[in-house]
Formats: sequence, C-alpha cells, structure tokens
Amino acid sequence: MTDLGNPGYVSFLEQKQKHFDRLCRNLRLEAGLRESGNGYAIVSAGADDVRVFFDHERGLCAFAVGAFADVKPLCGVEELASRFPRIRVMPEGHQRIDLEEQRQFLEARWSALQVMFSPDHITETMAWRRAAAVAHMEKFSRKQ
Repeated sequence: MTDLGNPGYVSFLEQKQKHFDRLCRNLRLEAGLRESGNGYAIVSAGADDVRVFFDHERGLCAFAVGAFADVKPLCGVEELASRFPRIRVMPEGHQRIDLEEQRQFLEARWSALQVMFSPDHITETMAWRRAAAVAHMEKFSRKQ
C-alpha cells in the first residue's frame, strides 16, 4: 500500500496508526488483509472468531466487523453498536460515534463480539444483520 502522494491516503495512515494499530496492540490482533486503490484503503486484523476492518473511502475512515474467516465485513461498528446500550443518540434517533469511540466500543465489547461471531451464534448474528438491512430500507419506502 503506497500512495503517499495522495493527501487522503496520508490521512488514512494517520488515522490507522492512531485508532486501528492501537486496537490491534490492545487486543493482540493478528494482521490480515491490506488493500488500497483509487480513493480507498482497507486493512483488517482478527483474533479468535472476530475480524476487525478499518477502511478509508473518499476521506472517511470507519471500523467494521465480521467473522474471523471473512474477507469482507458483516457490518459497521456504528450499526453493531445499536445492539448495545447507546453511547449517544442524535436528535433524529441515530447513533453517531467517532473513531475513538468505535475503538473503545470494540475493546469494551470484545467478549460479547466473540460470542456473536462464534460458530454457535453467527447464524443469528447474520439474521439480525439481514433484518436490520430490511428495516433500514423500509424507512426509505415509508417516507415517499
């Protein structure tokens, strides 16, 4: 991954070091996928049953999670955080958590995430994700 002439990529590297690399050290995660292209970059690391992804697309960085064996995340950390007591809720009812809060959420909920992505519970976690996606799309169809 080398695109140091791109200011967005430099920002990604800074955010990665500050948030993702710290998470990897704190949870002793094993490095995985590293990929970059025109306007995006993604890295991952995991342990046991969970893989954490950190991606950068068009200047925005975010954490996402999936099963350890997955090469793509199941969902973003902001969405996943909705299954737990809210950190903060915006007036329109959405929860927005910054990168530091996403990292803290992952560290604080690591044991629960291991259960959610374990072979015994991954099917229900995937069912929750499908239901959440349907509910999200229904919000748009009701507004018309």
